Amino acid sequence: MGRRFFFQPYQRSFVKPLRTARGTWAVRAGFIVRVEAASGVGYGEVAPIPEFGTETVEAAGAFLQRLADAPELAGDVDALATLPCCAFGVSSALASFREDSAPSRDYKVAALLPAGRAALSVASEKVLQGYETFKWKIGVEPVEAEQAIFGELATRLPEGARLRLDANGGLSVECLESWLSFLQAHRGRVDYLEQPLAVGEEAVMARCSEASGIPIALDESLHGADGLRWLEARAWPGPLVVKPALAGDDRRLIERLRPVARQVVLSSVFETQVGLENALHLADQLPGLNRVIGFDTLDAFADSLCILHSTSTIRSAERGVFSPETLWQQLLHST
Repeated sequence: MGRRFFFQPYQRSFVKPLRTARGTWAVRAGFIVRVEAASGVGYGEVAPIPEFGTETVEAAGAFLQRLADAPELAGDVDALATLPCCAFGVSSALASFREDSAPSRDYKVAALLPAGRAALSVASEKVLQGYETFKWKIGVEPVEAEQAIFGELATRLPEGARLRLDANGGLSVECLESWLSFLQAHRGRVDYLEQPLAVGEEAVMARCSEASGIPIALDESLHGADGLRWLEARAWPGPLVVKPALAGDDRRLIERLRPVARQVVLSSVFETQVGLENALHLADQLPGLNRVIGFDTLDAFADSLCILHSTSTIRSAERGVFSPETLWQQLLHST
């Protein structure tokens, strides 16, 4: 029996639409991929975000239909070159058949705070839940207003808590300089400032980080045609926020990340639990990866496509309870 591929689409509505510097995100769409072979079954997830330079949901669906009709496309590098989400989902499904997997691990998780003043009440709740690292979306409101909110956040968080400020590439150079000046008085609270400027402005971000001493992480810069160059050793001095679901073939990604694993922060794309486990399986192969991951996204939807709930630590034992077959059957019978 040769390998056969099947797929099911999904759509999920956010409980509260996500506000970022890019706008508001209300519905998440993607696909679950199933591969069947004589030796078993494997699952992957295809979860595009075109704003990050990936294929569209429509292009992903068209490829998956072709793959279902012609399974040999799974090994066609040229066909997958411009379809990074399909490449990740298909390769993750095939990972079930490989024998080089590492044992699963526990992972500490950064709390995701909403933009604006809503962050204050959510941060208080997250502290009680045991979170120690917090990611806050900025670039949504005027910089002076956000800096005032940051000051309140800093006083509410316990000693040792760290903040990641994510601008999604939405700041001007002037606003970035304002933030870096403001944060000098809060250096002990700042883990890093994430992608403050647009893709293509990496040299400016590097100079600003070096001059201020505030770490700047790349996120959006890692995706698209030239993004992989920033994953080369010594290409970028700060953290690298990697969204595995957007980054292509998982085997190639693992090899690419090993030399820079200590810089890597794995981050969610609001995937189902299939995609979550795909990403964590990749993380398991990177023993040097020890930064708090960005997967406080499990309660963003009021559906059953993820059985885990957001927590300050994702534990190996809890991961092992999940059966992707259950999720597959749910989607199969909902269409």
